[in-house]
Amino acid sequence: MEYTNEIYISDFSKWINEKELISNHTSSDKWETVSYETAQVKGSLLIASKNSYPSPVTITPNLEGYYKIYVCMGDISNGTGHIDLKLSDDEFERTMGAGRLMSYCQWTYTERIEESFWKIADMTNQSITISKPDKGIPYTANIFWIKFVKLTDEETEGYKHKKYQRNMIAHMDGDYHLYDVTNDIHDYCKPIYTMKDSDIGIICEEITNDRCDFSHKYDDYVSRDTLDDIRELNFKDLTERRFEIYKDQIEYAHKYGIQMFAADRMQLSNFAFDLDKPMFYIPFVENHPELRCKARDGSYIDFISYAFKETQDYMMESIHETAKHGFDGVLHIWTRGLSIFFEEPVIKRFEEKYGKEIDCRLLPENDSRLCEIRCDILTEFYKNIRKNLNDFAKDNGTKPLKIYLTCCFDVNSSKYYGIDVEKLADNKLIDGIIQTKLKISENTDGVIDDFGLIDIDKYLEKAKTDCIFERVSGSRMDLISEGMSDYLKIVNKYNLDFYSEIQWEGLKRPEEYVQGAKTVYKAGGKSISLWDCYPCRTTYLSEWNAVSELGNKNKVMEMSEITDAYHKIHKVLSYNGKDVRFFNPSWRG
Repeated sequence: MEYTNEIYISDFSKWINEKELISNHTSSDKWETVSYETAQVKGSLLIASKNSYPSPVTITPNLEGYYKIYVCMGDISNGTGHIDLKLSDDEFERTMGAGRLMSYCQWTYTERIEESFWKIADMTNQSITISKPDKGIPYTANIFWIKFVKLTDEETEGYKHKKYQRNMIAHMDGDYHLYDVTNDIHDYCKPIYTMKDSDIGIICEEITNDRCDFSHKYDDYVSRDTLDDIRELNFKDLTERRFEIYKDQIEYAHKYGIQMFAADRMQLSNFAFDLDKPMFYIPFVENHPELRCKARDGSYIDFISYAFKETQDYMMESIHETAKHGFDGVLHIWTRGLSIFFEEPVIKRFEEKYGKEIDCRLLPENDSRLCEIRCDILTEFYKNIRKNLNDFAKDNGTKPLKIYLTCCFDVNSSKYYGIDVEKLADNKLIDGIIQTKLKISENTDGVIDDFGLIDIDKYLEKAKTDCIFERVSGSRMDLISEGMSDYLKIVNKYNLDFYSEIQWEGLKRPEEYVQGAKTVYKAGGKSISLWDCYPCRTTYLSEWNAVSELGNKNKVMEMSEITDAYHKIHKVLSYNGKDVRFFNPSWRG
């Protein structure tokens, strides 16, 4: 079907080459076709439910020359549905899905579908493979149409000579391995292939799970849901093959001028899921309950404390092991829990420096003396890390790994729990900072006495009914702005790399991410950090269209804040001949 200069493949019942693999009803091993109509396009969509696992199918567009390719999908699985497309010349398939469309639709998700830009490609002799993997997380896959728009000669030349800034940093969530289940080690490079056409210059592969023991089981262990089984199986496989996988990923990234860092959530705990599901089991945590953090009243908190030498030695060994993989650097994430509180070494250090007249457990979290003690402990830890990594590099004839830290959105909040960015920078212990939109904050409202100290009785009473530790996050980019100036003084003084994080929570419109990047640059930010870039951001094409080239400040300031600049939303008028213009009966009747 052709509309002016736009070519649509919208009736998949006709375009699919393998007719034996499609059906007009739901099937366990076939793609289902469903007729539909919008104001602009009509045809037959392709869909495979969570319980359907059809074989891949192909279409042959019979086009020549360079085209912009757009894909239209529905948010039928409420943000979890996706489909895989691959051109003949592509090294990997591209996992993609419609953006989370709740904000566009009052009723049901099927009333709205989304068309988004996929890529530019020379379509000469190209076919397209459509697939849904039969492993990993169950989901619904769907596609309404593929649109091709021919490039002019000038546009083609511009595309061939396009260069990217390579100055953004991207984090790959540890759970991404649940999506890309494979027996081929090289397939783990798929995330890098997905992000190569962007301003991303550093990709952070999360290795936190490398410390887990996935063979651990209780005698009568039963997983709480199938996702737990999938997670355990895939992480165990990754852990066993990680030396080969990481090496391949690093070499592959370097081919595109991208560095690979090992990202590590530094807080240590076996509390990974609701009600303490026994999944991410770290033997060191289980075997050393005496090293846990202590609350103000002396009771234990189930995070291991860095106030103890044993903890630092354990993590030092883990970091040393990371260096063997050949990463360009490490990213230590310090915003996902507790790492130091009121353990005996903290109290002892405080008393040695400030005497026993004041019980440090009564001091509020922002007390400069308390912050100093905690920061001294972690600064000493980083002195050992830097020495260890430098010695490793010298012994192996390689460059020392860069050390980046993910910190709170303001400098002081990081100090509360041991990270003094300026002290670390002054001692040449770190190379870069990511200013994140998170911080852990102790809620002491209503429990401070007239002397500015914690009233323990009120504190313990508050803990019965209120949240003591709050994770400040949300989508408040104003917090990034507020914390920016103090960070800039430090990074400019010590010539550190610096990135600021934009929104990453779901249910955002694409233009909101652009607004977030503008907020960063207006406040003086250097560049952008993308949390959970894979599989989340890259999967939703509309979101990826908005964030993939945010490294160019001048370009960002000119980017549109209009929704249609990143995708087009279409209303579906009918399904299988049923008129749903006025009321879609799928919304609970």
